[in-house]
Amino acid sequence: MVRISLFIYVLFSSFGVMNIFFPLYLKSKGLDSGQIGNLYALGAFVSIFAQPLWGFVSDKTKTIKRVLQMLIISSLLLSIGLFSVKTYVFILLLYVGFMLFYCSVGPLTETLCLAYAYENKKDFGKIRMWGEVGVGTSSILLGVIVERIGIQSLWMVYAVIILLSIFASFWVRDTKASTTPVNFKALRKVMTQPKLLWFLFLILLLAIPNRMNDSMLGIYLSDLHATETQLGFAWLVATLCTAVALLFVGNLLKKWNELVIFIFAGFMYVIRWVIYSQADNPYVLVAAQALHSLTFPLLLVASLQYILKIVPAELKATGQAAFAVTFGGLGMIIGSSVGGHIFEQFGPQTAYGAGSVLALIGTIAAVLTYVKERKSIVRRSHSPGTHIR
Repeated sequence: MVRISLFIYVLFSSFGVMNIFFPLYLKSKGLDSGQIGNLYALGAFVSIFAQPLWGFVSDKTKTIKRVLQMLIISSLLLSIGLFSVKTYVFILLLYVGFMLFYCSVGPLTETLCLAYAYENKKDFGKIRMWGEVGVGTSSILLGVIVERIGIQSLWMVYAVIILLSIFASFWVRDTKASTTPVNFKALRKVMTQPKLLWFLFLILLLAIPNRMNDSMLGIYLSDLHATETQLGFAWLVATLCTAVALLFVGNLLKKWNELVIFIFAGFMYVIRWVIYSQADNPYVLVAAQALHSLTFPLLLVASLQYILKIVPAELKATGQAAFAVTFGGLGMIIGSSVGGHIFEQFGPQTAYGAGSVLALIGTIAAVLTYVKERKSIVRRSHSPGTHIR
């Protein structure tokens, strides 16, 4: 457990670079909020195809670790070009190539952790929390480093973190492969399952404002005259609080249905985005980031566990890729592009206000789904000849 926790800690530290400080790097290159939103949206569009592809390759080859290592090394090589170019067009092209590999690093790592937790009877949340600790500690350190050496040196920090994660990956054991062969017929059956598609739609409604915040929070804080250290501290608050939440979410799953946890996270998202829409100084946003602990980790674990129940074991990586495509792909496309333009044209208050409305719609839909499922269970339990344990 120490080895895989160390790996996810180091690897997720790189997310602090690309998700938190890279937008500021792009802004220093002369890109505006709309262009940055479009860039992230295009990267997310690539992930819609790349994540299922690499998930399927992992399932087909019966290895997560080796595919993951290949993706990390490829993203490192492409990042050299990404941080070297200066014009918007070339940044766009290199970012697309970079995201073709990098977008699947997180989902496959989470699949590896889920499989490890299942095989060794460990709590997934207690392993996954080290990823949040990695993002949080790297964020505050990056804030201090960037203030001292400048945002243009961001590439050096990224390269060091990725190299460390590559070394750490060699100490991680691969997961046991399912003996059931993977075929395209089974894949098509899973990806057209109505129950899965509806649940992915619910995830999307909550993902859009979340992903908008991921790409726009740095710009929002910058507009409120926050320093890079304050930006790093904002994410430190979010991720460390999330790490604490992940320690207890396993116990919640033993007591509550996955959909109940999903619904609770949805209501907390509504409250969170309302607060963001009314913020007028960086300190409010920094403090409100603590609500990340009651939103994202609950949504993440509940969703992954729910999907794990409704897809075959031999397609577990593909099932998790479906979540990643929805949350990180479609959610990022809409959240970054549409949210970025609303942010640019109407201001952050309007953008976050719209996000709270969208989260409310998704939460209400989840409540109705849960009620329908409970009624279905009750009907089956009262059917003649049916015994529900």
